[in-house]
Amino acid sequence: MTDRAWTLRLIERHPFGLLITGDAEYPRVSHLPLIAEERGTELFVIGHVARGNSHAQSILTGARATVVFQGPHAFVSASWYEEPYATVPTWNYAAVHVTGDLRHTDEWRAVRLHSKKAEAASAEPWDPDRLDARYRDSQLRGIVAFELRAEAIYAKAKLSQNRTEADRERVIAHLSASTDQVERECAAAMAQGLRAGS
Repeated sequence: MTDRAWTLRLIERHPFGLLITGDAEYPRVSHLPLIAEERGTELFVIGHVARGNSHAQSILTGARATVVFQGPHAFVSASWYEEPYATVPTWNYAAVHVTGDLRHTDEWRAVRLHSKKAEAASAEPWDPDRLDARYRDSQLRGIVAFELRAEAIYAKAKLSQNRTEADRERVIAHLSASTDQVERECAAAMAQGLRAGS
């Protein structure tokens, strides 16, 4: 998938991602709130970790990394199809992977970006600029901020595109009726794709 607007929307709606780097023994993984920022034609992912996090060293040494954003997803029963025994169940999902090199960046800028973004919808937003400077500086010493310039973006939406329109509408109806919010989000993503003709 190459739709940049779709990719950015998924990241914005599902910003709690995975930062993954390689290690001599095993992959290193951290769950983090992340922000996508466009600069001209380039995409950057910005975040920070606690200084004690094993990824702090990866950031300071400029390690290669992938960040993963998981969008809506849901089980799809074959019983929902017009011909349930001519096929099998599946799982619908949407996800974005962004790969590049980590680069240490300004902690205060990263914190301000995250705070402003997270507080944007609040009626009484917390303003990081009102922090006492000494307290702010003591807290900033405890984190390591990074940005990752996207060298490769892999966006995938497997939302029953291979099914007939009638089957897709049946899946949307089942997921829309779910009590699970993520399943309803998956139905909405499917409906959007159906309207767009994908």
